[in-house]
Amino acid sequence: MVLTSLLVSANAALAEDYTVDFGADTDRGRDAGTLYCWLGKACEGKMESLGLKVRVLVSPTNTATARIELNGTNAGCCYFAYAKDSVIVDARASLSRVQMFRGMRSRGGLFVENEGAGTLYLKFHLEDRIIHEDWKNQHGTY
Repeated sequence: MVLTSLLVSANAALAEDYTVDFGADTDRGRDAGTLYCWLGKACEGKMESLGLKVRVLVSPTNTATARIELNGTNAGCCYFAYAKDSVIVDARASLSRVQMFRGMRSRGGLFVENEGAGTLYLKFHLEDRIIHEDWKNQHGTY
């Protein structure tokens, strides 16, 4: 019985490359969750009470950064600074705070100034083996 639960735990630990704790604080309230993700594949999470969906992608060749996209069910929500659809964050940071905005999508050279909608919080948990492999790839040896 103990061996079975140890094997199940070991398999669960290998079920993903990294996890992301995410949450948002908006005028509609707060919500949070956790994503279980694979490197090189986008993973998505929902904050149902806020009508938000977050999408995260970490490249297998550069685990230091993550591309974040945000979609909202409310009209005009949500964008990042300068009305951008996505933002790059440092996946090694202890906590990433990203401002969210509502308004219009950026188009070409059009300057868009949107209204603040809240803050998105992200905390990445990359496996030690990934961090060591990344360092090894950059520096050659330990």
